[in-house]
Amino acid sequence: MPENTPKVDCRSAMQQLWDYVDGELTPERMTAVQRHLGECAHCVPHAEFAERFLAALHETRDVRCCPQDLRSRVVAKLKEAGLTVD
Repeated sequence: MPENTPKVDCRSAMQQLWDYVDGELTPERMTAVQRHLGECAHCVPHAEFAERFLAALHETRDVRCCPQDLRSRVVAKLKEAGLTVD
């Protein structure tokens, strides 16, 4: 293992899992989590679930499954909370 690649245990891998699946970790952390997942049969099902969940979520992104007035109220509340909403 290269010196700059930290060792990741199960707890650390699970804490970083969603950022890993989203590709939001540093290259070193991505490599460390990927290495752990390649060696740990306990963590792999969690990573596979996260990947399938996000893929399904992305597939429904353009589907409007709630009434427009509900969406408008949610967006308004998010904006009130200071969040930027597309």
